[in-house]
Amino acid sequence: MQREVLGVRRHILGAEHPSMLTAMHNLASSLSNQGQYKEAEAMQREVLEVRKHVYGAEYPSMLMAMHTLASSLSNQGRYKEAEAMQREVLGVGKCVLGEEHPSTLMAMHNLAFLLSNQGQYKEVEAMQREVVDIRLHIIGRDHLHFEANV
Repeated sequence: MQREVLGVRRHILGAEHPSMLTAMHNLASSLSNQGQYKEAEAMQREVLEVRKHVYGAEYPSMLMAMHTLASSLSNQGRYKEAEAMQREVLGVGKCVLGEEHPSTLMAMHNLAFLLSNQGQYKEVEAMQREVVDIRLHIIGRDHLHFEANV
């Protein structure tokens, strides 16, 4: 059904319409969830290129497209490529959303996961400590959900 939705949106709305790009992103996510990483990657790269062309490299929706591509690369064992993409997500996130934004903190967490897969534990520890410090700054030590969410 997602392929059909994508085809209809592309035909009616055109290749650069936000709804078409969302349909393509959703299909790529579904393909990735089914282990069809190569097809998902190709589709994610297309979404990324069109969004970059239409909105620019620092548009917030670029972050999700870049993260999704990084996940597909990681799922294929291509950790260095995924790491480079996730570092770009983090850099853009810090610049566009700020260092304390939840999406930026999630990008740090995702990068730490990729680094952990590569045995870069010192950088992982430093990054995780930074996330904890930022969250403590934002919500404080007395916040009821701090322990559950660290």
